[in-house]
Amino acid sequence: MLDERCQVTTTVDDKGRIALPAKLRHKLRDAGIHGLVLTYFDGSLKMYLPGYFRDRVEGPIAERDPFDPHVQILHHGILGGAADCNVDRQGRVRLPKDIREEAGLACGDEVTLVSILDWLELFSKAAWKARRTFALEHRDRARAQLRGAGD
Repeated sequence: MLDERCQVTTTVDDKGRIALPAKLRHKLRDAGIHGLVLTYFDGSLKMYLPGYFRDRVEGPIAERDPFDPHVQILHHGILGGAADCNVDRQGRVRLPKDIREEAGLACGDEVTLVSILDWLELFSKAAWKARRTFALEHRDRARAQLRGAGD
């Protein structure tokens, strides 16, 4: 796990990059991680640690029938848009233009970067505000459903 919780505002620079917070950069460097896997899904640009992406995202999809139309949607919707991206020495990540555009992020935009377990999520400021508001309004119901699923 990243073991570094954060929610920060940053800016997409004129080259389509974001700078990771110093503590997060150090965590990645200390873990020997010099890249992230980026994909757009469910309203945000997701940035996964490579091992997590391989084991928890690609792995379960790969175990399914590749001819199942629902699985093909996951192939095209999640895996087909994924890109391996380096974290440079200054702790910046270049966001591929096509993924940036899917996420509605442009050069010069202020964005919100959120650390969650072994991945990061990047939202436009408006999209983060909407997602956070939705999550706060629905968290009790989500907790109850999770408790019910564990019975």
